[in-house]
Amino acid sequence: MAIQPAVLMVELVMSIDRMIQSAKDARTHAGEWTPPIILGHVSQVDEQVWMPRIRQMVEAHSKAIDRPVFAWWEPDPDATAEVFKDVTLDEAAAHAMSVRTQLLSLVNDLTAADWKATAKHDEFGEIDVAGLLFQVLTHDEEHRATLVGG
Repeated sequence: MAIQPAVLMVELVMSIDRMIQSAKDARTHAGEWTPPIILGHVSQVDEQVWMPRIRQMVEAHSKAIDRPVFAWWEPDPDATAEVFKDVTLDEAAAHAMSVRTQLLSLVNDLTAADWKATAKHDEFGEIDVAGLLFQVLTHDEEHRATLVGG
């Protein structure tokens, strides 16, 4: 049985909330990204990777054109660190929640047909919108693990 869109949306909210809480409890070590930088990175990936890719998938599906092909890509880590180095944890948390809310709005507006949109990903193979959202959650947990010492 496929996961319902509403369940994925709740998970997306809970995931960023867990990450923010973990960031507030985290201790940083020399040479590691600070919690605000980690939250900033996750926000940038939502903005620059996940949302544009969902839009591309849905557009290709709705126009019945070739599905997009994606390579693994994330924002430059040094540029991310520079952007968020002086951001407070509260500012980074608010930004992360704001951007995740934008992702949720995008997902909430998808039609039943949009959920069937697919792409080919170099790392993940053929992926639909729900599969891409699972990758969002996986990415969140990978970074949350660094905040809790995992």
